[in-house]
Amino acid sequence: MTAQTDAETKKVISSIKKSNQYIYAEATAATVDEAKALAEEMLHEEINSYVATKNRMRGSNIVINNRNSLWTAMELPRGNMFRSFLYVRKSDIQAVKNVEVIENKASEVAEVKPATVRQLYPEAVESVAACTEYADMAELVKRLKEEGKIVHYGRYASLSNPEIYYLAIYNKDGRVVAVLTPGDNRVNVKTGNADRLTNYSGCGAIGFKVNN
Repeated sequence: MTAQTDAETKKVISSIKKSNQYIYAEATAATVDEAKALAEEMLHEEINSYVATKNRMRGSNIVINNRNSLWTAMELPRGNMFRSFLYVRKSDIQAVKNVEVIENKASEVAEVKPATVRQLYPEAVESVAACTEYADMAELVKRLKEEGKIVHYGRYASLSNPEIYYLAIYNKDGRVVAVLTPGDNRVNVKTGNADRLTNYSGCGAIGFKVNN
């Protein structure tokens, strides 16, 4: 991808994010296919969350008109990572019959739960969350600190106020199993679901603060 094309793609993404006419999701991963798969899953969740706010759509089959443009992906290189950005127009989301269906989970919930809504995180956070091995994660955190994208990091036991840090959690096999957001009510960046440190007994963690 040329620098010019990359800049144009970023401009399109920025315009979509600023508009209220679209639903979108983005994910960063080590390969294009992994990024696409994760972003597509997140977009399904975003569509279901949107439908849950529309009384006229609850309990109906949800479809996207114009099947050929259901998912539009834009991959931007981020070092050794790739970002996939998927979006769909809200006006193309309809409750109709006898067409290809996207599973509608809205009928199963009375309201949108914040923990299931995809949040967009700083680039540094998504890059760390894309790591699967402890060694790669630790090296990335160190490099991001040198680049100024992370302002401080340290092992969990050394943190004076761990509640204000993202937590990159790894198990005894050296696998990164989760990245949790700061706060009392944490969210798993990898899954978008509510999560807590106590769910990872026996694991280690590196806390880090990002430069937003």
